[in-house]
Amino acid sequence: MTQTDAYALKNSGLNAFLFAEVGTEQNGSTLTVLSTLARLGNDPWVQAAEWAKMPNAASVDCLTKSILRMPLQGSTDAKVRDIATRLVMLLPRQSGRVVSRPGAELKIPEWLPIAAFCVLIGITVLASTFAAPPTASTLRTAAASVAQVSGQGQ
Repeated sequence: MTQTDAYALKNSGLNAFLFAEVGTEQNGSTLTVLSTLARLGNDPWVQAAEWAKMPNAASVDCLTKSILRMPLQGSTDAKVRDIATRLVMLLPRQSGRVVSRPGAELKIPEWLPIAAFCVLIGITVLASTFAAPPTASTLRTAAASVAQVSGQGQ
């Protein structure tokens, strides 16, 4: 059974951060980090992975600037900075390994191993054809050709 990317999201170390609530929008909807980044035109997983590699203070500054661009209820710069500080603590930093985007791993096409095998067989056949020692009949034929050419040149 082939594995699909549909379940790769649950393995992302960035989920706690991306799905954390930022606050409530002026229209009453809950805003998450994921929706904030997506609305700003950023790939949420790529952006979160970059912030996870940065020092906490720099990540807080970047996230604060992003949140300030959203229409939150009762948001002040100080409140937004506190929210960003709390959220940045959810970024995975312990192991040094960050999953940047679900499904971004290298995938080998199904036909590639078969094609590689066929190429290998073809090379083997060619090599054995040209590397085979000459047989007695091959030598006789070659000698006859040389004699015929030598006889015509006289």
